[in-house]
Amino acid sequence: MITVIHNPLGQEHPYEQLPEERFPRQPLASENFTVGIVTRPPNAVNAVRVFYEIDGKSSQAQSATHSVNWRPELEHGVGAEFLDRIIRIEQDVWQATLTAPSAGEVLRYWVEADGIVTEPIILRGLAWREGGGVSIDGDTIHISQDGVSAHPKIARIEWLHDGERAHRVRLSFVSNPHERFYGLGERFNQLNQRGQLMDVRCYEQYKNHGKRTYMPIPFLLSSDGYGVWVQSSRWMQFDLAHTRADTWSLEADLGDDQRLSLRWFDDADPYAIIGQFAQLTGPVVLPPKWSFGLWMSGNEWNTQAKIEGEVKASLAHNIQPAVIVIEAWSDETTFYIWNDAQYTPVSGDSALRYADFTFPEGGKWQNPKAMVDWLHANNIKILLWQIPVVKQADHAHPQHDADRSYYENAGFGVHEADGSLHRIRPFWFRGGYLWDVTNEAEKAWWFSKRAYLLDDIGIDGFKTDGGEHLWGEYVHFADGRTGADVWNEYPRLYTEAYYDFANQYREAITFSRAGFIGSQRAPLHWAGDENSTWDAYQHSILAGLSAGISGIPFWGWDLAGFSGALPSAELYLRATAMAAFCPVMQYHSEYNAHKTPSHDRTPWNIQEQTGDDSVIATFRFFLNIREKLMDYIWTEAQFSAQTGQPMMRAVHLIDANASEYDYFFGRDLLVSPVVHPNIISQQVYLPKGRWRSLWTHEVFDGETTISVPVPLDQIPVFVRDGSAVSLSGVSVWSNDFKFK
Repeated sequence: MITVIHNPLGQEHPYEQLPEERFPRQPLASENFTVGIVTRPPNAVNAVRVFYEIDGKSSQAQSATHSVNWRPELEHGVGAEFLDRIIRIEQDVWQATLTAPSAGEVLRYWVEADGIVTEPIILRGLAWREGGGVSIDGDTIHISQDGVSAHPKIARIEWLHDGERAHRVRLSFVSNPHERFYGLGERFNQLNQRGQLMDVRCYEQYKNHGKRTYMPIPFLLSSDGYGVWVQSSRWMQFDLAHTRADTWSLEADLGDDQRLSLRWFDDADPYAIIGQFAQLTGPVVLPPKWSFGLWMSGNEWNTQAKIEGEVKASLAHNIQPAVIVIEAWSDETTFYIWNDAQYTPVSGDSALRYADFTFPEGGKWQNPKAMVDWLHANNIKILLWQIPVVKQADHAHPQHDADRSYYENAGFGVHEADGSLHRIRPFWFRGGYLWDVTNEAEKAWWFSKRAYLLDDIGIDGFKTDGGEHLWGEYVHFADGRTGADVWNEYPRLYTEAYYDFANQYREAITFSRAGFIGSQRAPLHWAGDENSTWDAYQHSILAGLSAGISGIPFWGWDLAGFSGALPSAELYLRATAMAAFCPVMQYHSEYNAHKTPSHDRTPWNIQEQTGDDSVIATFRFFLNIREKLMDYIWTEAQFSAQTGQPMMRAVHLIDANASEYDYFFGRDLLVSPVVHPNIISQQVYLPKGRWRSLWTHEVFDGETTISVPVPLDQIPVFVRDGSAVSLSGVSVWSNDFKFK
């Protein structure tokens, strides 16, 4: 049986396309585009033709047999050279070139292959046209096609129109050659985004993020003393003097109201602008004081014995953890039942309690409740890993099968335009159902399954992972919105629901990698997946600074990375030093299929594997410094929550002479991380003011560059002269480090 496929939008991957898609998916009027076609099985089709008509008046055909790699002998079949996936996935790939219709015209095209005809595809002509204007409500600017007033900050307004409605708006702004741009969410590529083309789209990029991000936030901060919040959750793109050196522009998809609103902020103090934005979209929620201690985690810590062993090792080394995150705790099918637990399955609309489980001797978890009590007795809080997916199981699982059946019959889940249940398209948990957090009944059902973890066992929160699963512009949610409205907002909705749920029981937190506008209402966040390399370390710092600029003040990362080869002792200790002056100090390691030697990022394992006997002592030293600074850290955390200003405040915002990696930790500590290997001294630019070295107490005048030694047990840190942080009587190297 021959199959002919042309799917213009494919899986709607934000950045990649399948061979059977249209390239580009949405061409402009009179622009050439490619019709990608797949036929199966390979070598079964002799010729493919694409027919089309415009407004039903004309009809032509264009051959697709002469592909990019066409040769005369292949006129009746495409060989493997056309696409190297042909043998592996048993398909032939064909292409034809058409021209998009003029604005207001409708192109109708279809594919024919050996008598097989596809369903026709409708494509409306889209073209940019200038017009419209603004109305102003306080500091909010509303842009619409029927507006007549101009605005001094907006040089040009254009609309992408199909003759009936506008689909997108483009705004252009004048930019001086020295203007710097910051923000737009957690960004790994660089801090100052001038010259970049940046989109706003939540996406899971596994390591090496480039310009892609888990946490896009449409808030732009300019060095010219203003900030712009685009009040939309739909796709948009910022051209930050990339196309023209004297202009920055914004393109934004429009909803049914065909208008866009901007909130404008003017202030000479960039940190004040950030605070105004964060509070306006917040409030910023203050996490508990215990969350500022040391976090420990490892993806292979998948038994009670392993958890207790690692905690005991930490305590034996006089390294007191405050939080432990357990990822591999569940059966990885329901994601709410402990692995190896024995129980009698219940109906899908019912919920199990802790008393319903027994835990076999010799199993992975003999007594989770006792483990949690023991952790609490040692002043350690516990978070459990979660994802927002009803998994498509690859094996029989009576409880999950009952849950999934109930889920389907109850009308839960996100739905496709045709009413069928939407299945996850990305590779991670592909085929599963995405939890519709906008459905109150579904949300209550979901949390009823997990209530015993808080109520009976007493955990302290959740690591809310995987909020980036949504692809699909036309899928719809229970609250009436479509994927185009929700795909950026989904991770905030998901994690905030978990945060509110957990805090019904006790002072709890969530730990999330994905987010959007307002994610500061459910702390905390981390930078997601990254390698243990110097390059990844550098980009993680930039990510944290840009997240803070974008209204996310309580942030951390997997110090020295969590993936790939173990970091060197030097990288590990440089990263530890930086993390000691970061809102969240935590280490974590990826699942490595129980490799030997261990890939854990604990200081004792790094010391053992690298052979550097200073690792544990130096790690402990930096943790002790953090502990002695805890009153300061807590004061600054409260200030961040009250004002919305970030705890990590990029110095570059106020002085472009500073390194993009340098930041104020709170208001009074200046931190200059060491981000390159084999460094024995570092040039540090001190901004305006007087600064006192944390280590030597030496005082320096600002607006100058100094050279400071950077042994592995030091990181350049300076205290604002006259601040409340006392430096008298510091013992530079001692486990008894204290301020007198």
